[in-house]
Amino acid sequence: MADDASPPITLVERRPKLTLALVVGLALAASWWFQGKPPPARKLELTPVVEAVLKDDGGPSIGPRDADVIVVVFTDYQCSVCKRTDAALGRLVANDHRVRVIYKDWPILGEASTLAAEVALAADRQGRYAAVHQRLMASPAKLDAARIKDIAIAAGVDWPRLEADRATHRAAIKSRLAGNAAQAWSLGLEGTPAYLVGPFLTKGGLEDRDLEQAVAAARKAGPPR
Repeated sequence: MADDASPPITLVERRPKLTLALVVGLALAASWWFQGKPPPARKLELTPVVEAVLKDDGGPSIGPRDADVIVVVFTDYQCSVCKRTDAALGRLVANDHRVRVIYKDWPILGEASTLAAEVALAADRQGRYAAVHQRLMASPAKLDAARIKDIAIAAGVDWPRLEADRATHRAAIKSRLAGNAAQAWSLGLEGTPAYLVGPFLTKGGLEDRDLEQAVAAARKAGPPR
């Protein structure tokens, strides 16, 4: 008697739409994961621009002046990736006493970003840049003038003095922001965040382990030349 049994029907044959959706979902998940990872760092030569960025002593920074690795970060207070990864910089400096972080405010996401950057830079004249910066980055709410003022006051800023400093030193603050923007474009940056860790340029957010690895690579490579 001939065996008329048919081969078992596979899941693909029974549920073609389900299988296709699963494949698409996995592809989208993989795409999302790769987009969330920064591209590989690019090693730069010591051009005048790179040297100016790494040796900028006029802007706000945290960490020792005699650090053996300089981390420069270009950032915007309304950039979601900047907000997510900013605290890692503070932890890096707290755990590695040979690292210095230089902040480059580069407000590219609208008027609120520009106002927040100006307030943070004005607060630096009270020694409160880091406190204001951290609170702005940690704020989950959308920024506006009232919210920025509340954040600055909560960070310990004397608001009337800040307003006076912002008015008196308006040209210097604007010049600082314009200089940061010029350096960003000269480095070929398309957005925030971006990092120059010693000679290595990374476009995209860096988490704790990423930063540690970047610093280790910078130490091994030595200064740009």
